[in-house]
Formats: sequence, structure tokens, C-alpha cells
Amino acid sequence: MELSKHLQLAFLKYFIYCFLQIVGIFGGMKKYLFILLVLNIWGCSSKKTTNIKNSSDIPSQMRIGFGSCLSQDKPMPIFNAIKSENFDLFLMIGDNVYGDSKTESLEELASAYNRQRQNFSKMKIDFPFEAIWDDHDYGLNDGGKDYSFKEKSKELFLDFWNIPSNDPRRTRSGLYHDVLKDFKGNTIQFIFLDTRTFRDGLKPTDKKGVAGKERYLPNEDSSLTILGSEQWRWLRKKMENPVDYRVIISSIQFLPIGHGWESWYNLPFERNRMIELIDNSNSKHTIILSGDRHRGGLYQLKTKQGNLISEMTSSSLNVSYPNSEEAGPLRIGDTFTEENYGAIYLDGVKNTFSVVLKNIDGKVLQSLQLNN
Repeated sequence: MELSKHLQLAFLKYFIYCFLQIVGIFGGMKKYLFILLVLNIWGCSSKKTTNIKNSSDIPSQMRIGFGSCLSQDKPMPIFNAIKSENFDLFLMIGDNVYGDSKTESLEELASAYNRQRQNFSKMKIDFPFEAIWDDHDYGLNDGGKDYSFKEKSKELFLDFWNIPSNDPRRTRSGLYHDVLKDFKGNTIQFIFLDTRTFRDGLKPTDKKGVAGKERYLPNEDSSLTILGSEQWRWLRKKMENPVDYRVIISSIQFLPIGHGWESWYNLPFERNRMIELIDNSNSKHTIILSGDRHRGGLYQLKTKQGNLISEMTSSSLNVSYPNSEEAGPLRIGDTFTEENYGAIYLDGVKNTFSVVLKNIDGKVLQSLQLNN
């Protein structure tokens, strides 16, 4: 390419020389000015074009997706809608693979990650992820702190999500962490809670399958924990940070109290402790994102101090089950058992923060909006 330009310039100089010899009517100064003019025109036409972004090219909206329950062995048509959103970030809330493993080799879990890696490559997903696990990528259905192979399953998780070697999660117990995003003068804090590594055992139901008692009963023992002492200390410090929007990610549901499946309501003392911590924080409206349930929905609680906690559950991405509606004292509207995903839109012009739930085609099922 450079050689071609040199040849063009040589030809142009020769052409000018011949032209001036033939015409012969220009004085010395006129000849000089004429040559400068022609060379300048050629030089401008040969320069590379540089695209300079103006203010209209700068995005006015930050877009963050979220979802849970993604089997590596099932089709994933929902990602057609997800990819069309052009998300800046996607939050995987748990059950990001299904690899329950009862032996130390964790063969099933390792195989699940390998298959999922191939799936992601085939779909050509080009947006970044932040992730936390739930029971099926932890390695044990409804598993808690007693799972014998949790440290090995943690390494598989960290490697799959390409977590750097200097990340705190590589050296401390658990996968809890936080992410700060700044956009148009607003700071969003994402707090990812680990509800598996430290969680005590749950109280089995006395009437399996009965509505409200499907699998577990609330255990009022205040010594039992979901997060563990170290994670609680870490969380209290993180909640002191001054931010414009705070989003807490919990793989299991936090607010719902109308069913007997896994949730924070299995250990009411821990749930109340979290509500109090949120109520005493500097956020008037805290958002919680959850998964796990194979149904999506919106829940809301007004605290003693008049603050709001809103929870959007998104589940599942491709593992849906036909279930009847369940009791929902804190729920707004119906739940949705078909495939779904969630989205957060922070509009830097209107200064609004929206959280929506969408179906497999990208149509809105449920939504709420915060005005800062």
C-alpha cells in the first residue's frame, strides 16, 4: 500500500513537470504556487479518515442482563433475544450448569462445564459475565456447608469464569464479591452473595408436597446461618459504601414467604437480619435479584423505616417446568414459569433505573422503575 502511494506521487510530479513545459506560460512564482496547490489537493485526498465520536455516539443507557438455570444439555433459543439486547454485562445468578457430583472426581460437574464452554463458543457470546453459583453448579442439589467437595467445585467455577489469579475469591472461602459500575455520574453496586458455602442444614418438611410446605419448614434457631460470620462482616462493610443504586444478588429467593422450597425464609432469623441491615443502609430502595425457582416474578417489601426492598426473580433460561401458581403475600402480579431473563436499564439522560423481566421473545412480563 505504501509503495503504491510513492508511485502515485512520482507520477503526479512527472505529470506536473510535463504540463508546465508544454504550457510554459507561468512565471516562477506561479509555477511554484500551482505545484503546491496540486500536491496539497492530492495529499488531502490520500490521508486516512479518522472517525471522531461526537456526543450523539456516546450511549445514553447502560444495559445489564441477568438470568439463572441454564442446562448445558438443552437448547438455548432465549439467547437470540438476549444477544439482540447488546448488553454491557450479563449476571449469571446460579445453576449456570447442571453438574451434581457425589464423588471427589467431580466428573459430572467438569463435563458440564466443558459442554457449556462449547455452547458459549458456538453461540458467539461477546458480552462479559459476572457470576455466582447455586446448588447445581455448587455440585449438590440443595447443598450447603457440609458438601465435601465444595473447594474442588469452587476451582472449576473460578476457572470456567476466567477469574484472575489475584482475585480475592482465589484465596478466601466462598465466592462472594462485589462489582462497582459508574455511568453518567451514577454508581451502581452489585453485591454477589454466596448462599451455599457457609449455609447450615435445613429443616425437612413434615408434609412433603403440600402447598407452603413442599420441601422445607422455617427453622427459628438463631444460631443457624446462610452467609456465615466472615461473609456477614464483609457485607456490612460493603453496605456502608455510598452509592446511587444498590443491587444484591442472591441465588435463592429472599423476600417470598409463600412456599416451602429453598429460600431465605428457611432461616427466618437470617432473613430478618438482612432486612434490618438493608433498612439501616444509605439506600432508600434496594434491588435484589434471585433465581433458582424455575419461575420468574416481582416481590416487594416496605421496611419499618419506610424503605423499599424489591426483588426480581428470573428463572429459568432453558429449564422450565409447568407449575401452578403459588401463594405470594409479597408478590406483585403473577409468576411466569416459561423461559425468561431479566434486564436492568440505567438511562443517563432521564436518570431512571429500570428492572424488567422478559420472556423468550424479549417481551416484557414484569417491571419496576426507580427514579434517583
